[in-house]
Amino acid sequence: MAASTVNAGNLGLPIALYALGDISLAAPVALFQMAIMTPVSLSMMEKATSSKEPGGQSVLVRTLSNPMIIASAAGLACSIFHWMPPQLLLTPIELLSGASIPAMLLGFGISLVGSKPLQKSTQRRTEVWVAAGLKLVAHPLLAWALAAWVFRLDSTGQYIAVIMAALPTAQNIFVNADRYSAGITIAKDTVLVTTILGIPVMLAFAGLLHP
Repeated sequence: MAASTVNAGNLGLPIALYALGDISLAAPVALFQMAIMTPVSLSMMEKATSSKEPGGQSVLVRTLSNPMIIASAAGLACSIFHWMPPQLLLTPIELLSGASIPAMLLGFGISLVGSKPLQKSTQRRTEVWVAAGLKLVAHPLLAWALAAWVFRLDSTGQYIAVIMAALPTAQNIFVNADRYSAGITIAKDTVLVTTILGIPVMLAFAGLLHP
């Protein structure tokens, strides 16, 4: 998850606007992640961390009851059917949505207090660097290969695909890791490393592929 899920919201939207010239270019990435990648990854996490006897129905029920899945499905339904919730219902939703990103950033910042990133004692440095390399190098190269040779996009389309793929790891990967108490160190350090190195990497790809 840390090597494939991009920060399409916090960084994807401004980069799509200022580097690519169209903020809507980040929307398909965010939609794909929330509609397909998130349910699949959360169901895998549910199955891997469940202490109960394995059963498809219980995993499915727990996955579908996850607030992220419910919110994503509700948002998609409202968009598809062009329905706007009444103001009485919309106001608390807007309050929660406004607090979600600051709360996530605050939680991530708190997790860094008293901990040194890439500590040797955690014995997770190799995994972090592998995940960061896959995210910042392999992922954009794969996007370029698919854009150029499979989907036959022009140079502008290839440029957009690579820049979106080179975005750093999404911070909700850390939230999910903390929620399921699995891979917290790898998720936290990968988010930090890819966020720091992401901008130079995107600048390098932009210099190579800008049409």
